[in-house]
Amino acid sequence: MFKKKGKEEKKKKKSKLAKDFVNLTHVETKKQKVDYKGMVDILSQKEKYDEQQQFRKKLTTDEQAILTSFQKNRMLLDRIWIITNQSRIQMGMDGYKLEKLKAILDNLVEMGYLKYEAVEYESKFNDVYILTELGKEQVF
Repeated sequence: MFKKKGKEEKKKKKSKLAKDFVNLTHVETKKQKVDYKGMVDILSQKEKYDEQQQFRKKLTTDEQAILTSFQKNRMLLDRIWIITNQSRIQMGMDGYKLEKLKAILDNLVEMGYLKYEAVEYESKFNDVYILTELGKEQVF
């Protein structure tokens, strides 16, 4: 019994441990200085963003659906009407009447998601709606 313990102790002494292969050196560390100006800038940006979100009216599902139907930055009222009604009918819902769609689009113009232009083509005026930067953020 005593001989076995002696052999095991010799094996332990012969095999090196991982810590024997590593040479540790002293590393000097310094405390980081707090960048108060940077913190203030970040917090003020967050407050501005929160204020913008607070004043921004939440969109209804109809308004969101109409905004996401925009395939280009500029679209004619008739084209918007066709696209939104196609998706509504596929979901088993009734399509929009043109007056209701125009009222929703006018509301989106008021909120700043769209701009409106009346364009004359072949002596007929067409309603054109254009995505603003805010509208693009919502869509994309």
